[in-house]
Amino acid sequence: MGWWKVYDTDDVVGDAPLEILGDAILAVLEAYSSELKRPPTRAEWEHLLVASLRGMQESGMPVLADGVLTEVRVLAEKARPGSGAAS
Repeated sequence: MGWWKVYDTDDVVGDAPLEILGDAILAVLEAYSSELKRPPTRAEWEHLLVASLRGMQESGMPVLADGVLTEVRVLAEKARPGSGAAS
C-alpha cells in the first residue's frame, strides 16, 4: 500500500484510506438504494460528509489536520458546477 502527494501540494492520500472510504461509499449507496431506490444527490453527499465530520469533531476527535470543519463547506462550495473550480 502506498501514499502519494496530491498534485502540486503537500497533501497526501493513500491506498488504505481510499479503500476504507470506498467501502463506506458502497455502504451508503446500498442504504440509499434499499430505502430510497436511488443514489444520493450531490447535496446529500455534502450533508452526509459534513454531518459526519462535525459529529466526530464535536466529540473531540481531530478530523482536520490543517484547520476547522468550516473549511469543508468552503471546499464543497468551490466544487459546485459553475463555481470556476474543477468538479
